[in-house]
Amino acid sequence: MWRAHDSLLRRDVAIKEIRPKFREHGADLRDARRRALREARSAGRLNHPAVISVHDLLEESQRLWIVMELLETHTLKETVRRLGHLSVRRTAWIGLRLLGGLRHAHEAGVLHRDINPGSVLLTGDRVVLTDFGLAALNGNSSISTTGPAACTPGYMAPERLRGLPATPAADLWSLGASLYFAVEGRPPYSATDELAALGMKTTRDLRPALRAGPLHPVLEGLLQCDPAVRISARRAVRMLSAIPGVRGTATTAPPPRLPMTQRPPNSFT
Repeated sequence: MWRAHDSLLRRDVAIKEIRPKFREHGADLRDARRRALREARSAGRLNHPAVISVHDLLEESQRLWIVMELLETHTLKETVRRLGHLSVRRTAWIGLRLLGGLRHAHEAGVLHRDINPGSVLLTGDRVVLTDFGLAALNGNSSISTTGPAACTPGYMAPERLRGLPATPAADLWSLGASLYFAVEGRPPYSATDELAALGMKTTRDLRPALRAGPLHPVLEGLLQCDPAVRISARRAVRMLSAIPGVRGTATTAPPPRLPMTQRPPNSFT
């Protein structure tokens, strides 16, 4: 990810380079181009404060770049690592905003498929979902929705680990796991690989939430192993909104300043 300046529109932007995977016969440019188009199209069809804005997709000398809005901020993962854990009200505030963006995405036919604390950005007044590289567009048969691919195992819904198709309910499970991490300071399961995560989630071996307080019913509802009984986004919004003081809660520490020198040679400036 690079910081750059759009000289035509006179604004700072972020540029994400999509690097190809290397196969037996060299770099897989076709796969990299497909992933770049998928991410740009998924995020590009959305318009919501809780979803990263994508401006353009560029290709130069067989290098692929996604141009998006620049947010100088921390991820949820980085913030929790710095602070240890977040308060119940702050976590609920984050959850409400993420649910707004997620409902907007689902209504537009976009499934994120890899929500985790590293894909959530926190600013002074916004919570932004990013990293749509594994997103699936409903109705696009060229995109597989069955396989864990490169998803984060500890934040993937149990049915996804079992090879079942991605659904809005699976995104909600991942959101619940991310909120659990925010308020508890650790993921809901200790597994770090797919097989261990699958074994733990199918036995409902969820770590007890010690700091969640009034968040506990929301986390319990979102982290149900059976997607058929998992609470809906609408119900989660109602439950989070009922937590006292959540509406006026701000979010996190001041974001770091990114140096202008941190950009590639011949970047788009």
